[in-house]
Amino acid sequence: MQLPLAYFDASVIEEVPIDLWRQVFDDVGWLATLDSKRQTFTHADVLDAFEHDDPTDDLLQAIEVLHTLGTEAGRDAIVSAMNDRRVPLETLAASTGSAEFATHLFLAQRSDASLADVFARAQAQVQEGADHRRYNEFVGTEARVVTNLNAKAEALRGEMLRYCQESDLGDHVQVRAFENDGTYVFHVIRGHRVRKPLAVLPGRSVRGTIEYRPVHADLLQYDAAVGRLRIAARAASMVEVYCHVLGRVLFDDEMFFAGEPVCNLKVLQEKGRAAFEDHGVPGVGRVWMTECLWERGDRDLLHIRSTDCFRNVEELRLPLSEGQLVQVKLKFEVVGKSTRPVTVTVRAPSRIEVSQKRHERIVDQLLTKLGIRNPPRGDTEIDLWSLHPWRHPAQVWRMLFGSDTDMLVQCGVLVPIQLDAIPSRQHIDGGHVLDAQPLPSGEFYGVSRAPEIPSRSLSSTDLDALKLDPEQLRLYLRSRFETTGGSATPWAGDELLDLGLIKVGDVSVHLTYSLRQPPRGTGNTLRMCAAGESFALLVPSSRYSGSELPVVMVGRCLPSRGSVVRGIVATCALTGVPAVFSAPEGTRLVVDTRHGQVWVDGLEISGLRPGSHPFRFVETLAKKSPAVVSMKDLTDELSGARKDGDTTARQAKLAAKKHISDAMARAGRTFDEDPFPSAQTGCYRCVLVAYVV
Repeated sequence: MQLPLAYFDASVIEEVPIDLWRQVFDDVGWLATLDSKRQTFTHADVLDAFEHDDPTDDLLQAIEVLHTLGTEAGRDAIVSAMNDRRVPLETLAASTGSAEFATHLFLAQRSDASLADVFARAQAQVQEGADHRRYNEFVGTEARVVTNLNAKAEALRGEMLRYCQESDLGDHVQVRAFENDGTYVFHVIRGHRVRKPLAVLPGRSVRGTIEYRPVHADLLQYDAAVGRLRIAARAASMVEVYCHVLGRVLFDDEMFFAGEPVCNLKVLQEKGRAAFEDHGVPGVGRVWMTECLWERGDRDLLHIRSTDCFRNVEELRLPLSEGQLVQVKLKFEVVGKSTRPVTVTVRAPSRIEVSQKRHERIVDQLLTKLGIRNPPRGDTEIDLWSLHPWRHPAQVWRMLFGSDTDMLVQCGVLVPIQLDAIPSRQHIDGGHVLDAQPLPSGEFYGVSRAPEIPSRSLSSTDLDALKLDPEQLRLYLRSRFETTGGSATPWAGDELLDLGLIKVGDVSVHLTYSLRQPPRGTGNTLRMCAAGESFALLVPSSRYSGSELPVVMVGRCLPSRGSVVRGIVATCALTGVPAVFSAPEGTRLVVDTRHGQVWVDGLEISGLRPGSHPFRFVETLAKKSPAVVSMKDLTDELSGARKDGDTTARQAKLAAKKHISDAMARAGRTFDEDPFPSAQTGCYRCVLVAYVV
């Protein structure tokens, strides 16, 4: 089927009289299915022909005109263009519906230059201002084939009839279904809510109301090859209804189409304009972004509209890595007769809206190539930078801090708050789409910003969250890292926390923690505050890309003091510091042969003097660890001239173990394990993870 899904709308087709359809086909060419029925065809025959025949380019344009100009907004655009070009309104059949009016213009402009000018101007206006037809996509839990299509179509009609009757949508439901190369299409024609507009009745001078129930034609398309459902519904409120009903009808599972989100805009946050380069889609040229909604937390929603949004982002230095893009409007050039760019609006997690519906397939290809549609699966990286302004439910903080979360709440680093907006449970990737509005009863109502996501009642528990307190985090990190000094005033807004000085041997290093991406000029600021001392910047994110600063990349937001010190030694190229400060994570025994020092579990064993038998005993076993060392080799290493067997090695071991136990006791710690047990016959080995320099 070559006709784009969004054009397959029986209600629009039936708005055009049969005689006018006959004029259209006489002008643009008859479809094969209708050629033998030129005088007898019906609207149902037109619909059937669209299902089976490939439309010509001219017929596609005629159908596009019905959908773009055949509306009230389209009619206003036509009249405005006619007035602008001083074309009399009576040139077209004025006393007709909007669809008829647009069809008459399409036919007339093909042979009338003045009306062709009107046509082009009206299209330009509608292209920018019309509320284009949208569709939503959902992924099933698995790709499954539909069996017994006719029975499923009848079951769908029964389900929708019941829903319409219960929801005051009337009792008229018709379902057509067909399969095309593994794609199953369900065409649902149904009534909607009763309307009673005030009108001037024909032949009467008084006003009155006209009661009628509008007809909505909705399209559901299920691609069995990939398990994807596309819903093009006239009323956005029906999207979720169809999603549940079709899952139940086709696969006896109401939540069948609740899989991974179809649309994700993270690639644009991560790559910027580079995401549009080398897309590789034939027939598509330049791509650019003209609108976007950027959400940060539950309070900030920034709407950018520009000829090039990424230019504005760069000029304003907006940190797109924080928060998330929830909606974008893209424009792209496409090869064809029309010079107008195609516009596509994407609203995460499921909505796609296309301006020129004939290019629906190429839009799908482009969005897929860009990584927006059907994004690669994988866990989204969460770090402190991306969570700014740091107002999130407890489960988000637990993903970041893990088991430390409760402790941070007790310390006041995370403070209980209530959110102003939250995501929908079924559409987490759609952003904070439910605005919490307080009710007189003390409860809340979540008013949805997206028409396809229903509003719902909220409890105070739904809004419970935690907010990060930067100053309390600074105090906690100072205690954790054992730093001294430091200013309580954040630098460069709230990006940097001054943690003061940390001692690395005899060297003092000024330590700063980066809560967000450091601004330009941070290096000069840190140098001034360090006042000649060495300095380092702790970065709890993999997003940092600068090179002007001595940066310590911490894998966790709350690194241990030891890992920070090791990073400082490596980053600041500190030479001459004791080996304990550069020993790998998890090391228990450190032997520094340059300074003649030994540490066990971070405590210096002062009794082990360099050059003594106990020191050399520990050094030899540490170097060989985890291999065993024979008594003979140890004796030769400690005192090769002695001839008293293994006495020297045994005495060295006992002395080394006693020095370690005494040092631990003086520090108020117990150490009752044997770090150098016997191994095999006449051998010793070191059972502590060792590091020797």
